[in-house]
Amino acid sequence: MTTTITADNIRALAQSTDADPALAVADEGVRLVPEAEEADGHIVYTKADLVHEYGEEITDVQAEVLAAGLTAQLL
Repeated sequence: MTTTITADNIRALAQSTDADPALAVADEGVRLVPEAEEADGHIVYTKADLVHEYGEEITDVQAEVLAAGLTAQLL
């Protein structure tokens, strides 16, 4: 089974107002977790990483490219 990170996952991460949100891969697939340090599963990308690399706003094209790149890293 291939795990795919989508642009929607990236947008959800960007819009999260949780304390330390992150995308994690677990048995059920990719999910948004509110606290990166407390996540069960493999942390793929944090909102802190996102803001550091793209700033506070991410475009649809950037979200698509980032999602594809993160998915490729999981293979």
